[in-house]
Amino acid sequence: MKREPTMDIPVDLVPYARRVALRDVDIFYYAAGSTNLPPLLLLHGLGDEADTWRAIISPLSQMYRVIAPDLPGFGRSSGPKGGYSLTFFARTMAEFITTLQLQQITLVGHSMGAMIAQRLSIGLPHLIQQQILISGCLPVKRRTPPRQWWPLLIPGLGELVMNSMRRSQELAFLSLQPFYYSLYDLPARERRFLRRRVWKRLHHPLQRRATLSALRWLAIDAFFRAEQYLDLVSECQTPTVLISGDHDVIVDGELIESMEVVLEGRAQYIYLSRCGHVPQQEQPDLICELISGLSPAMSAVDLELQGEPLDCI
Repeated sequence: MKREPTMDIPVDLVPYARRVALRDVDIFYYAAGSTNLPPLLLLHGLGDEADTWRAIISPLSQMYRVIAPDLPGFGRSSGPKGGYSLTFFARTMAEFITTLQLQQITLVGHSMGAMIAQRLSIGLPHLIQQQILISGCLPVKRRTPPRQWWPLLIPGLGELVMNSMRRSQELAFLSLQPFYYSLYDLPARERRFLRRRVWKRLHHPLQRRATLSALRWLAIDAFFRAEQYLDLVSECQTPTVLISGDHDVIVDGELIESMEVVLEGRAQYIYLSRCGHVPQQEQPDLICELISGLSPAMSAVDLELQGEPLDCI
């Protein structure tokens, strides 16, 4: 398998770095905390990596076995040349869960990772104990892509747009501004990290390809598969927490509110003030507190992995 150029690992996360070979991809991930603790699986969003959780991995490892993978095609994980659809991500993460033998999982997803989390909860209800969906969820109403997505959805043009941001590191850094309530209010260390990281993303050919492919598949799902997702989500019994920021301009708050209605009392909706699309970076202490407050109660029944979970996704 050909290795693409990879990204560095933040110094404070080096002790947690791991890698596992699945059937078609190698997955890089962080693992922190005792294997005797209940598993907490963190799934990052589009164009990001597991490092998005860097401020909460160590604190949460006191009460969870924290697992944070780079999704295939992102960060330091390998990826195929084909399409990066939600189905592909969900099946790969189902194989990842099986390989690591995770059970009774508290599942946390951010943005696209929240959508993948819901797919897993629907397909693997015997393994997912609860889910926390941050700044995202499956589309349950047909929607056209936001206007800012349109240039990126057109093959050829999207590649040109991303390449244009490589003209200047400052321009690349400014492209992050819509994702935060106040990018320049982040701690100086965070800003320095993000400045370096977004520049590396734009020069990482696999991640550029995976980002554009996933974005185009998400647009297809939002327009053509919303009714199917509505039916699937309506049947899902997994306890759910929905978290969104009051200044999130990436994901429409109406989508999160619609999900709360569909889940009919099975979901708790937490609305964060002075927060954009990335609460785990903007308000990490609060996110830690919210996740810690779930106090997972492990069942006395030792659930077994029931065959290949890939067929359920």
